[in-house]
Amino acid sequence: MTIRKLNHIPVIISRIPHTRAATVSIWFNRGARDEIFPGEHGLTHFLEHMVFKGSETRTATDISREIERVGGDLDAFTSRDQLCFIARVPAEKLELGFDLLTDMLTRPSFRPEDVKLEKSVVREEIRMMKDDPDDTGDELFMAALYPEAVLGRSILGTETTVDSFTPEMLREMLRRCMSRGKLAVSVAGNVSEEEVIRLAHPLLESVKEDFPDSGNNPVQPFCPGRKTISREGMTATNLYMAWPLPAPSLQLQQTVSILNNVYGGGMSSRLFQKIREESGLAYMVFSSPTFFRKEAHLYVNASTAPENAEKTMEIMRKEAFSLKDTLTETEVEDGRNQLIGRLELSLETSTSQAMWEGRNFLQYGRAVAPSEALDIIKNISYHEIRELAAEIFSEEKLAALIYGNISGIKNRK
Repeated sequence: MTIRKLNHIPVIISRIPHTRAATVSIWFNRGARDEIFPGEHGLTHFLEHMVFKGSETRTATDISREIERVGGDLDAFTSRDQLCFIARVPAEKLELGFDLLTDMLTRPSFRPEDVKLEKSVVREEIRMMKDDPDDTGDELFMAALYPEAVLGRSILGTETTVDSFTPEMLREMLRRCMSRGKLAVSVAGNVSEEEVIRLAHPLLESVKEDFPDSGNNPVQPFCPGRKTISREGMTATNLYMAWPLPAPSLQLQQTVSILNNVYGGGMSSRLFQKIREESGLAYMVFSSPTFFRKEAHLYVNASTAPENAEKTMEIMRKEAFSLKDTLTETEVEDGRNQLIGRLELSLETSTSQAMWEGRNFLQYGRAVAPSEALDIIKNISYHEIRELAAEIFSEEKLAALIYGNISGIKNRK
């Protein structure tokens, strides 16, 4: 893995000689949390949609035909922290991947008729989310965790804000994204360094300015407490819990991931064994650390019958609070080896390698080689895991949401 700078913009190159594939990923360190004005809510996600609608030289159909003609595909995602565009192609078609992404991002058409049409598509996406109990529960829980903050808002925006979007707003948002200091390129596959730099040149040389931070993005406060929300028509009760984590760092990410593997991060975890295997209370239960640019929390989710909701949540709480006293060295070693194996398996493809490098560069401001993360994981001690468990898991820090059919909940509020 090497890093080159072009127009002051980092280009991260991971050569994988044994593969026939290549992945180009264009990363913007701007996401839904960076939408400055209330009327922009959802604009970053809408921009993600609109760059696929055609450029000055290609229609939307042209774009899809050109990438699929070689067996490749284009993808994109908007998170609260980031916006990313991805092209996966056979290695010998790397130039096409760069050319399409460059055309889409530097010469988007943003035709009024396309904007109008895509508003209808995103409105349907918002309605689908509202109709899905799991998606709605996740959104409600985020709003409960960060009730007065941009992190608590839906990435999609609202039907009202989406209706207000214009081509001019899209061009301004893209201008903010196409800014030195906010942009990184991560490429992985059977590629050469010089070829990547040559192909990245048209895109990165088009970036002409540094767009300053809005100053509207302080650390978002985490809100503990318990909420209960009823939803008619649901037969299950969805349970959500979370605890805030210390400020994100590479060391913390690996440490909490080992602890999470013990708590609820797989089929051998305490939660899966206690709640599903031993008690039969739920089909699905898991925990996962969630990291944002400046914030982080440990998330827990289960779905169960209303009459089992209180019992299930009590097991979730009990297993968390007891970890600092009952955690064993064997559990830590198992969690460590699970994390090492997952990391190694997750980096088998050009896409996973490109995503690893791009995401970590934006998160930590530097390249993070998998070998560095593996060294950290191998050197985390049992006592560090116990100390983190004692720091995280407390009743005062706990946030919980009970959502859906709440007929089995004693204290409904």
